[in-house]
Amino acid sequence: MQTPQVHSSHLCFVLESQPTYLDPLAEFFPDSEVQRRLEQMFNMESLGIHDENTFSDYDQEQIRRFQNAIEFKDGTYYVELPWHVNKLIRVPSNHAVSLCILDRVTKNLIKNNMYQDYLEVFRQQEQDGIIEIFVPIHEFQNYVWIPHRPVVKHDPTATTKIHPVFNCSLKTGNRMSLNEAAYSGINLTGDMLNLMSFRANNYILLVDIRKAFLMIRLSLEADKNRFCFFIKDRDYLRCFRYCTLIFGFTASPFILGCILKFHAAQYPLDDCWKMMET
Repeated sequence: MQTPQVHSSHLCFVLESQPTYLDPLAEFFPDSEVQRRLEQMFNMESLGIHDENTFSDYDQEQIRRFQNAIEFKDGTYYVELPWHVNKLIRVPSNHAVSLCILDRVTKNLIKNNMYQDYLEVFRQQEQDGIIEIFVPIHEFQNYVWIPHRPVVKHDPTATTKIHPVFNCSLKTGNRMSLNEAAYSGINLTGDMLNLMSFRANNYILLVDIRKAFLMIRLSLEADKNRFCFFIKDRDYLRCFRYCTLIFGFTASPFILGCILKFHAAQYPLDDCWKMMET
């Protein structure tokens, strides 16, 4: 298949994107920039400082609609993604950019002898039911395709040496990115200033949820069709889509926070629920 031509600025945005904030830990943890989300972590809301419009009627309606659609089936939570409907219709397919990025990424991986390692990550995700292969019923332009690139960890103690990073913030022209069309939510975590009373509490709640985003599944076929991506396996172009939340999607932290509170609320007499509410 011939790779379509796209503007070079779109390729640079995905392959050599720059953060919009000063990252003081970049020198020490260069491979963890995407996962740390410092811009959100250090904003006013995360410090417990809320602006008067933080909990608007629009926020409350979005949260209510999202919570009412949560389903728990076979030990797994299913959600419908929260969108700004008026913006969602302006999100383009981005299939041409995604194909160009894939071509560049594949060539670089083969050159560095890491091509099979990268493919193995997706094979494992398919085996775990995180992604699924599909044959587009319509043309590519009727789906939203997310470009991806590898991040390589050189730390010898790292259990995963290479993993994909998806760019949901890609903008083409004056159209919307997937992240702009998503309702990113409000901060649902506790006031970080309460950490100062860490030693004064009777109990401490610590949570380490493995692959938390990837454990929350998508209910709607339409949402899955907005998380599509291409993979080149030898000479074959394969189409996949995510069945779960992914890193890089702006609403993922909000959704995870909702799910944690929703789950804890099923056990109102438990100490963990009481700690999450204070």
